[in-house]
Amino acid sequence: MNLDHAHEKDLLWALKRHVMSSGRLLVIELDAEGRIRESNIAFRSRFAGFNRPDGETVASFFTSTSGESPDIEAGIAQRTAITHVLIDRRSGETFLFHAYQLGDGALLIGELANAEDSDIIERMGHLAIEMSRLVRDLRKTNQDLLMANARAEKLARTDPLTGIANRRYFMERLRQSIDHAQTRNRQLSLLMMDLDHFKSINDRFGHTGGDAVLIAVAALLVAKVRSADLPGRFGGEEFILYMQDAPLLAATDAAERLRKEIGTLRPCGEECRISTSIGVTELVPDDTAESLIQRADQLLYRAKSEGRNRVIAEPKG
Repeated sequence: MNLDHAHEKDLLWALKRHVMSSGRLLVIELDAEGRIRESNIAFRSRFAGFNRPDGETVASFFTSTSGESPDIEAGIAQRTAITHVLIDRRSGETFLFHAYQLGDGALLIGELANAEDSDIIERMGHLAIEMSRLVRDLRKTNQDLLMANARAEKLARTDPLTGIANRRYFMERLRQSIDHAQTRNRQLSLLMMDLDHFKSINDRFGHTGGDAVLIAVAALLVAKVRSADLPGRFGGEEFILYMQDAPLLAATDAAERLRKEIGTLRPCGEECRISTSIGVTELVPDDTAESLIQRADQLLYRAKSEGRNRVIAEPKG
């Protein structure tokens, strides 16, 4: 949608909502055929005995200065409003109406003309300016809300320390990826990773040092995996990664590369040595997220029990 057109639509929306509640301004909304679609109570009380004149025409209530039925033209709210001088059929009083284009119809805003006619026109111009300012503020508020919602959504799905997927979000995405892979007969592999002797890192370098290690490992995972893959923090010093369209052999090779690169990280200085144990498994028919993770966790346990700092992959059946 054209931005100017979108702004005009927003402006008319705000203008209509603002003036419909006015007790002084007379407000009529016309449809494409020139019939009344909506009117405010100020108009209804004066011209319709508080009844709703929906479906009637402006000519039912007013004539033009020539004595003929008024021919209503509408201008564009943001640029111009066409002023119509209308005569009350019953009282003969003169009213000034500004007509704005509103969708496929028009919005008429007016009041009784008197010695301050020029003030009426000036006030209507000020009203349009004020509505433009209202729309600008409304848009800013909406943008701020959208940004706040986006931040809240990101917080809900990411680990607050490392910024990668938290356990809940990872499981949600893993289930979706498993369903996709099983439906389309695609491959998917899973890596379970646990940092070795992490307690000793915390003991030696403090929790700040431990946090630095976790952040560094998460950053390396994000930098080294493909955009289709998803790393997550599963809890404590445990990380998890699924790889889409990756057979077991490719995932095992990737795990070995990650193990070696994690070993080169020095987030707390040269004295800080990091290693990781990794279990790797591949999706099989009838797998669930839970069964896949359970097998990877068992392989991770084997890697731990067999000396740590190694990759154990599920043997091909």
